[in-house]
Amino acid sequence: MRWIQDFISKKEKNKQKYYTEIGWIEISPNAIASIASMATIQSYGVVGMAARNIADGISELLKLEEVNRGVDVEIDENGIKINLYIIVAYGVKIPEVAHNIMERVKWNLEKVTGLSVKEINVNVWGIRLQEEKESFPWEEI
Repeated sequence: MRWIQDFISKKEKNKQKYYTEIGWIEISPNAIASIASMATIQSYGVVGMAARNIADGISELLKLEEVNRGVDVEIDENGIKINLYIIVAYGVKIPEVAHNIMERVKWNLEKVTGLSVKEINVNVWGIRLQEEKESFPWEEI
């Protein structure tokens, strides 16, 4: 299926719209954040996602329902820019974990949405002893 990207106006800066033979497809930043957060929390060495705005200096481990708060998505005509805010397990090699997250998120986003990923930034907001992760429905397969 061939997609034709529509122009991005100033009003619709954070939306990707595509036209197919049948009609329009619009991908919201929230959907992109969901894909990125699921790929991130499944990565080795990640304890969880952290809140984007750390005003008081304390990194807050987000619950499963709130993991999108740990992802910042910017969309422009050149592609997608993702900022991830994570908490890693104590004892892991942070650069290696961050690189693996970047590769996994990029691959998942490009596979699922067909959009090009321009930049992925991984921000480590804390280090914790690895806790038992909540089991996710997609991991039980």
